[in-house]
Amino acid sequence: MSRLIIIMDFELFPTITLRPRSLNALVTPRELFIQALNRNLNLQRFRVLYVTGNYSGVLTRLDRRFSELEIQRGFTVFQLMAILEEARHSLILVEHDPMLFEDAEGMTEYVSGALQQAAQEAAVLLFASGVDPYFEELVQNADRV
Repeated sequence: MSRLIIIMDFELFPTITLRPRSLNALVTPRELFIQALNRNLNLQRFRVLYVTGNYSGVLTRLDRRFSELEIQRGFTVFQLMAILEEARHSLILVEHDPMLFEDAEGMTEYVSGALQQAAQEAAVLLFASGVDPYFEELVQNADRV
């Protein structure tokens, strides 16, 4: 089964668009990211996957009208990579969780590769509310930061 592809760019903010088949990284205050998602309920036109780690500061604050948003949690880097490998979505939103890498510091290269692989057939956005060394390593080969 092949993945569904976004036919046009998706506008997250007026100045930030996500292109199909691209790995995008975004660092912004959590509040702005939540507002951007809540203002773009047209997300439901696409197959959207929201991936989070052990803790999410975003999910509980999303508009309840997001009825078509699929949510998966990766409690380890290996689960995160499996989720990305199995994803068949047009848009994949990944909320960065630095705690995933505390016991697996050498895995950022592999997770970065999994993000890039997923971006070959979907628009992938790695979101963080702040920069940390793990995030910096994950986005070294991103298409847009």
